[in-house]
Amino acid sequence: MEVLKTSETLEKQILEDARKKASRVLEGAEREIAAIRREWEAKADEEKQRLQAECDAKIAALRKELASSLPLDFMRTRLASIEQTLSIALSEVFAGMPDQELARLLGLLLGRAASAFRGAHIAVTCEGLPPELAERIVRESIRDGVVEKVIAEPSGQPGGGPSELPRKGIVVATTDGRVRFRGTVREIAAILMEELREELVTALLGKDA
Repeated sequence: MEVLKTSETLEKQILEDARKKASRVLEGAEREIAAIRREWEAKADEEKQRLQAECDAKIAALRKELASSLPLDFMRTRLASIEQTLSIALSEVFAGMPDQELARLLGLLLGRAASAFRGAHIAVTCEGLPPELAERIVRESIRDGVVEKVIAEPSGQPGGGPSELPRKGIVVATTDGRVRFRGTVREIAAILMEELREELVTALLGKDA
């Protein structure tokens, strides 16, 4: 009877020790799991913050790019509008200009090249102007040259939209082809746009343009 009690006591002791050991193992496993969970949560928060920072940086860069490009796009559009306005205005001026006034301007332009034709024999090609007027312009502008012939091209009319310049003017060249100079509405307009652009813009659009 004493042996039975001893056996039961031993069995209870073993079971109690096993339960305590299992409890300690379970508690340790729970602590380890909790530590791993905290570590992963920390890593997840860190990665989330990194991704958020990267996203914020990309958004800031995009906003900066847009902010810097908008004024540039606006200026390009504004300049294109001014250019178009000037082109249309010059086209209208030259389209309605009397031949005698145009002849005066062409004479001034040809005078810039007079020294290149000193003593040369000259062939004149005119477009949109009477041949006799073209010859007179050349003789008065290039006094040291000798006009050999005058060739009249078909009458010059604008070939495009409202900003297209009339095809009028004179081309002078030495008869040997070594020297050639264009004195046309297109060249006069280019000089005006280059040398008097500010004055033209102010006259057409005001000082604040």
